Amino acid sequence: METKRLIKRKATVRKLALKGVNPDLFYEFKSLRSSVKHNIQKDYNTYLRHMENYLVSDPKRFWSYFKNKNINSPDSLFYNNVCYNNDGDVANAFADYFNSVFKPSTDFAGNDECKSDCIGDLVKIENGTYDVVLAISELKSSLTVGVDNMPSFIIKECSEFLIYPLLVLFNLSLRTKVFPVAWKQTKIIPVFQKGDAQNCKNYRPIAILSPFSKIFESIIHKKLYNQVKNLISTSQHGFIPKRLTTTNLFCLTDKIISSFESGSQLDVIYTDFSKAFDSIDFGILLKKLQGIGFHVNLIDWLLSYLCKRSLFVYFNNAVSHEFTSTPGVPQGFNIEPLLFILFINDLTCVFKYSGCLLFADDLKLFGSIRSDLDSVLLQKILIVFLSGA
Repeated sequence: METKRLIKRKATVRKLALKGVNPDLFYEFKSLRSSVKHNIQKDYNTYLRHMENYLVSDPKRFWSYFKNKNINSPDSLFYNNVCYNNDGDVANAFADYFNSVFKPSTDFAGNDECKSDCIGDLVKIENGTYDVVLAISELKSSLTVGVDNMPSFIIKECSEFLIYPLLVLFNLSLRTKVFPVAWKQTKIIPVFQKGDAQNCKNYRPIAILSPFSKIFESIIHKKLYNQVKNLISTSQHGFIPKRLTTTNLFCLTDKIISSFESGSQLDVIYTDFSKAFDSIDFGILLKKLQGIGFHVNLIDWLLSYLCKRSLFVYFNNAVSHEFTSTPGVPQGFNIEPLLFILFINDLTCVFKYSGCLLFADDLKLFGSIRSDLDSVLLQKILIVFLSGA
């Protein structure tokens, strides 16, 4: 390794000499630049920590900082060719738009049959206080306050008094197969993506939940994932431990190199499911989970967890009218990513004559091309996929 570094350094010195640049000054400048960048980042992180502390000691200063950071908040908003200028009207326009994304869900008619190796009875949280303590410790103190106005840092500081009551509530929910209605109330924050900041369709909804709901969901998510992780397709690289964008890219790179070595090319088609997380059909989802082998008690609890959530949009201190989600869940839920990848888990079975890689709702189709017929076949696979056949 040292030899490679030395060779690289000598090559750099030669290039600098040809350009008439003093190598010693160059490396001194490089060292100073690195030091400055490090100190800037260090001081900025300190500044952010101070701003978080101001939430308690000097709220006005914190919210002044927050408003300055919220540069994408529009003065007016267009939705359905109507311009809205009042904050309340803008909030209602966002609510109408986000509600319109939700499509009618098919009815779910479950049965009481269970497989011998069913997944997740979840009658109670067996590890008791340990699971609750761990979930509370993982709460971020900087989380935005939800509908219940309970900051997460207070829960963390008072955790020793909350552990047992929360454990009782969680187990009661699992035993009765009913998710608390109060924890279904969801504040939605519109987050700008790209394009025209005045176009309602360029925003995505982020769900701000009660921290108690997030604690509960975190516990359930871990228990479910441990039971279904071996069922998840190896083509899926999103929301899976030790699978990342880099592993997704590595797999594709390996396919490209293999194709080149065999004297062919690799054609790749990139797709993205539109509004994927917001338009999950609960009926289809629960039928798939039942097919996987989810216990009937868990299915009933998930149905209660998913359905009839009360949502409202919060925008510039204005609150929209409430609306109820039937399918889909806005981004911000703990269990949502796992349910989504289980929902599309069987998608890879469709592509028998091409390869595919997934990262959440991003799909890459690819195939080795040795002739025009291979290109036609890959195109036909795409057409069949888009048509839903």
